[in-house]
Amino acid sequence: MVNFLFSTSYSMFPFFEVLWLKMYMTWIWIISFLLSFIIVAKYLCTKRHQDFYKIFYWLPLAIAITYLFWSYSHFFLNHWAFPNSLEQLKLLFSPYWYHFHFTWLLIGFFISLLIFFLKIKRYENKKIWIDIMFFSTVLSMIPLGIFLVFGDNFIGKASTSWIAIKPLTTQTELNKFGSVYPIGLFVSFLAIIDVIIILINKKRKKSFWQWMLWFIYFIIGLNIIFFFQQYPKYGVISLWWITFDIKTYVSFFAIMICLQLYYKRNQKSNTVV
Repeated sequence: MVNFLFSTSYSMFPFFEVLWLKMYMTWIWIISFLLSFIIVAKYLCTKRHQDFYKIFYWLPLAIAITYLFWSYSHFFLNHWAFPNSLEQLKLLFSPYWYHFHFTWLLIGFFISLLIFFLKIKRYENKKIWIDIMFFSTVLSMIPLGIFLVFGDNFIGKASTSWIAIKPLTTQTELNKFGSVYPIGLFVSFLAIIDVIIILINKKRKKSFWQWMLWFIYFIIGLNIIFFFQQYPKYGVISLWWITFDIKTYVSFFAIMICLQLYYKRNQKSNTVV
């Protein structure tokens, strides 16, 4: 029964058609993430007595920055140039069958957050907003991971295990591999575990900024999942049986920034107290 669920029900299906309209899963999982983020952020803003419209007005800029960084990464890593034709521009902006890169998504996300927090002057407000932002992000990764299973942008390595997934259509890249690890579901499970631990820990010790630490653990978990993913690697370094590439380097840099901010803010809180 378990084998049937994972091998048949959860399978790659990169698009579906409604009348004459072809709906690509790439768009759907982007929209699902944004809607989840908005809903969770709205709830947390109400609970924490914060102005939700600060996020609402900032979100279009964040989407533009993150999307452009994200979509340009594949073009740049393969052409090492800027787009110089209409066709290349269309390729840059279109998400259809597009292979986004985690590295530039993470960079765009951090730049967007930096712009948001530069506009918040009071330290107490920053403590609240950092929790809202990171908790909203991690919770939104749960539906995101589910939709990633159905697309062609996040494919796991070939596998014949009981958790492997198979294609539902001939129009998917998965046909090249037969069956693969459902790494999108791994992302969802990782987010669920992260959230559960955060909530348990917060009940035991009510302190701000702790979600930044759990976001670090989430990034580390994502890099473990990347070991099960099929994707083109750049700047590869092999150490024994482990392979590092640009995803690992940027993730490590992001973790160092989060750690620095966490300890800096904690020291400031202790000084104030």
